[in-house]
Amino acid sequence: MSTVQTISGPIPSSELGRTLSHEHLTNGTAGMERVPGLLDRAEMIDRCLEALQVAHDAGIDSLIDLTPFDLGRQVWLFEAVADRSPLNIVCATGVYRWVPVIYNGWDEDEIAAHFVREIEEGIEGSQIRAGAIKLAWDIEYRLDEADGPNSPRVMLERTARAAARASKATGVPISCHTRAVDELGTPFLDLFEDEGLDLRAVTIGHSNDTQDLDYLRGLAARGATVGLDRFFSTEDDYVAERSAIALALAQAGYAEQVCLGHDGSPAGVWGGWAEARRSDCWTRVSLHEVPWLLANGASEDDVDAMLRRSIAATFEAAAAQ
Repeated sequence: MSTVQTISGPIPSSELGRTLSHEHLTNGTAGMERVPGLLDRAEMIDRCLEALQVAHDAGIDSLIDLTPFDLGRQVWLFEAVADRSPLNIVCATGVYRWVPVIYNGWDEDEIAAHFVREIEEGIEGSQIRAGAIKLAWDIEYRLDEADGPNSPRVMLERTARAAARASKATGVPISCHTRAVDELGTPFLDLFEDEGLDLRAVTIGHSNDTQDLDYLRGLAARGATVGLDRFFSTEDDYVAERSAIALALAQAGYAEQVCLGHDGSPAGVWGGWAEARRSDCWTRVSLHEVPWLLANGASEDDVDAMLRRSIAATFEAAAAQ
């Protein structure tokens, strides 16, 4: 058992319970709180509290918010909900897809030191401390020719090495947004292995954006957790397609290395105020994927492994480094 830092304070990993592995209270871009008329703070707080309660009523105990500053992280929002949330909430340091140019002048250890400060001292001078590290490799990873030492791929790899060093220094896990169809989990794990990171402390997220089970089983075989954390629809075919990936990995013996989530936000800027910000955005796993799994051959223990034990294990592996 290890200690997990939540926005309300530390808890034992055993108290995480059923956990959604990849969510966002809000999303957007760094500095969006300074754009006049863009955010309604009171409404954002209300929307988040409502969605947290709805998720709790659906059987969820904890949620990992993977919104670093350049994706629109709002520390004031964490402060506003910390003492009122029915769920444990873990927030993140790290970087999103297009690495901000402020990192261009820092080497890996200087970037790692920044991540460590947000984990050990607090974010933006607040009492809110990060409990996870977020990274994101998408189509930008294909861009390796521009700008030499500061090409998009070079910067993505530099910040990932920094994240590995920060993880080892602080004992917190890393969770990765990936473009699954490009199999970006593989170079991520190669880099982390080169840095001496325990891959059990790593989640390769958005992996249910591909149905290539050879690739997904390969990630799990190397020790990583496979994040099946995109779930946007309740249409029958969609539920069956996405849930079948989780079932196949469980049947291959990897239920303990699968985690589930939505990549949803009740108070985000992306996607339109009404449709993208639904109070039920964190319920589809509980109310649709889990019933499908149980109806199609998964056991209650498989579900417990995917929703409870897999996430706790990433924190425990990170802490043991």
